[in-house]
Amino acid sequence: MGIRGLQTFIEQKLSLLNEIELHNCNVLFDGNSIYHQMYKECHLTCLFGGEYDKFYHHCKQLFESFRICQINVIVVFDGARLDDRKLSTVLQRSQKRVDYSTKMSVNIELSPLLLRQTFINILNEMNIPYISALGEGDDECVSLANHLDCYLIARDSDYYCYNLLKGYIPFYYVDVNPIKKNSYFYLSAQLFTIDSLLEKFIGLKPSTLSLAFCLCGNDYINENTVEPIFNHITTTVEKAEKNKINKNNRTKHWYAMQWMKHFDDVEIALQKLLEPIGKTSKKKIEMQLRSACQSYLNPTDTLIYRFASLKNENLLKNVYFVQLAREYFDKLDMNDEQIRIHIENGLSEIKSKNNHSIPTFLLDSLTDLHLSVTFIEILIHRSFVCSAHVEIEQEPSIYVDAIPIVLPCLAILLKWDNKEEDDQDIILYHRVLKQLKRCKYDLTDYNDVIDLNHLNSLSLIERQDFVSKCLKISFTQQEQYNHIHTDYHFWLMSLQYWYSIRRLTPVYLYAIIISLIKSIHLIDNDTFQLDDIEPLTLSINDNRNHIQIDPVIRGTIKLKLKDISKKVYDLKKFDCSIIHEFNCLQTIYMYSIHVNEFLNQPFSYKIFPHHFLCGSFFYAFVEHYETKRNLSDAISALFEKETKLLTIINNLFMAITSDIGC
Repeated sequence: MGIRGLQTFIEQKLSLLNEIELHNCNVLFDGNSIYHQMYKECHLTCLFGGEYDKFYHHCKQLFESFRICQINVIVVFDGARLDDRKLSTVLQRSQKRVDYSTKMSVNIELSPLLLRQTFINILNEMNIPYISALGEGDDECVSLANHLDCYLIARDSDYYCYNLLKGYIPFYYVDVNPIKKNSYFYLSAQLFTIDSLLEKFIGLKPSTLSLAFCLCGNDYINENTVEPIFNHITTTVEKAEKNKINKNNRTKHWYAMQWMKHFDDVEIALQKLLEPIGKTSKKKIEMQLRSACQSYLNPTDTLIYRFASLKNENLLKNVYFVQLAREYFDKLDMNDEQIRIHIENGLSEIKSKNNHSIPTFLLDSLTDLHLSVTFIEILIHRSFVCSAHVEIEQEPSIYVDAIPIVLPCLAILLKWDNKEEDDQDIILYHRVLKQLKRCKYDLTDYNDVIDLNHLNSLSLIERQDFVSKCLKISFTQQEQYNHIHTDYHFWLMSLQYWYSIRRLTPVYLYAIIISLIKSIHLIDNDTFQLDDIEPLTLSINDNRNHIQIDPVIRGTIKLKLKDISKKVYDLKKFDCSIIHEFNCLQTIYMYSIHVNEFLNQPFSYKIFPHHFLCGSFFYAFVEHYETKRNLSDAISALFEKETKLLTIINNLFMAITSDIGC
C-alpha cells in the first residue's frame, strides 16, 4: 500500500511527473496493483460481488491498446507472506474489510474475490508473459524491470522510493486510448524518475533518500515507532530554516528529506537519528530501519533466473524478454546448470514452520501461478487470512462452507511437515459477526491422507477422485455429466457443491446457468451451430456454441437480459441475502480451483469467472424471479420459448440437481 501521503507529495506538491509517449518500448505491470486499480477506474460496482464480464472486456481493451502501440508487457504478481513482518498490517486491513462488509452501500469498495483469476485468464488469452514472486512482489518488480529495460506501471507509492532505471509510471496517469502520430500510435503517460527528486533536494543520495522514506512509515515500520525521531527532525529543521518553510511543504516527507540532505553518509545519519531513542528499543528500531532501507537499495532479485527454467512456461511467451534475460546470463557467465543450482539454493532457504525446506515443486507452481498462496502460508505460519466481502452480519462468514473443501489438502501439508502427530491445528482468520476472528481448525480427523512426496505420482483417476471427494461429489453424481463435454465438469461439480450445501431454491441456480448461456451461447458470431449437434457436447471455445436462432428473437432475448441487469441500479434498497449467496459461490469456486491446482489440475478448467459471474445480473434475476409462482414458465417466456436455449438450460440444471432431490 506504500507510504501514506507520499503519492500526493510527489505528484501534487512537488509536481515531479513528466509527460512521455509510450511506444515501441517495454513495460512491467505490478499485477496486484493493476487489477485492483483497473476495476476501480472502470467505475464498476463492488456491491454485488463482482462485474467480471465487464472487467474482462475492459482489461482486454487495455492490453489491445498496448499491442497497437507496440509495447511489450510483462506482469509480476505478489506471492505468499513468507514472514510475519506485515502480519499486524494485514490483520488491521482485514478488520477494516470486515467493518465495510456488513454495510450496504452502492459506493462500497471491497475488491471482488476473483479479480486476480480473471486477470490471469486475460493474460493467457492474449499470450502475455507473467510470473509470481515467491513473497511480496515490489522488490522483484523493480529488479526485473531494470533487467528487462521496462517502465514500471503500478499504483503504489512505494515505487517512488526505488531506483528504477527507466522510471515509474502511476497507472492512473496512463491514457489507455491510443493516439496516432505520423505513422505510429502511442499512449500518453506521466513518468517519475528518482533523479528528479534528488535534484529537488540537493545533497540527497539514494541511500539517504531511502532512509528518509523509511522514517515516514510503511507496511513494515509503524509511524508511532519513529515518532520521537520525527519530533527531533522537525525541531532541528525548523530551527535551521526559521521562517523559510513554505506552508505547502510542512509534511513528514519534506522534513525527512530536508534533514537527510545534509548527510553524505547514511550510517552517520542513522546514528544521529537514533539519539532520541531509549536504549531498550534502539536496537529493534535500528534493525527495522536497516532492513527497510536495504529493500529499497538492494531489492531481492530472483525472477530473472526463472527465464532459464522450463518450469515457468508462462514467463517465456515473449521472445524479446527471453533474449534480454539470456544476454544478462551471458554477462554473468552462468550456464543453465549453474542457474538451476542458484534457483534451488534460493528456494531451499524458504522454510516450513518445522524448519523443513518447502518442496521445490510447490514453489515452482506458486511462481507459475498454478498454486494458491494459501498452501505455502499454511506450511510456514499454520494460518491464513480470508478477506471479507459483502455479507450478512448475523450469518456465518462466506468462507465457512468453502473451507472444508480445502482441508484435506492442508492435512497433507501438515502430515509432511509434522514429525509429531499432536500438531494438527491451523488458524484461519475470517469474519464472525462484526469481528475478524482467529478460528481454529483441527485436522486430526484426516488420518488417511496422501503422502505429499507421492502427490505427483498419482494417476489422473486418483487425482480426480481426490478432488471429487473434497467436493462431496460421488461417482453416481458424476455420471449425470456423461452426455456433457468435459469442459463443463469441474464447473458443474462446484455448482453442485454450492447448491447442495447452501440449500438454495432453484432461482439461484438458474441465475448462474443463464449467466453462462448469455456469455457462451448468445453472443453475436457469424459461425453457428449445425442442427444435428448437441450443444453441450461441444468444447466451451468451439465457435459452434453460438445457437442459430431467428435474429429478431435473439435480439429480443438479449434486450430482455440486458434490461434485467439495468433495473438493479435504480433500486434504493438491497437484499443482502442475495449478495451473500453470490459471494458464498465465489469462495466455494475459488477453493475448488485451489484443490484442483493442488492436485495438478486433474479436471480441465475452462469456464472462468467472466463466463458466469456477473453480480448485478445475478442479483437482479434472483430478486425479480424468486417470487414467480411458476419459474419454469417465466424462464420460458424470458427466452421467447426458444427450444434450443431452454434445452441447454434444463440439461445443465438437471445435471446439477438430479441427485440432490430437487
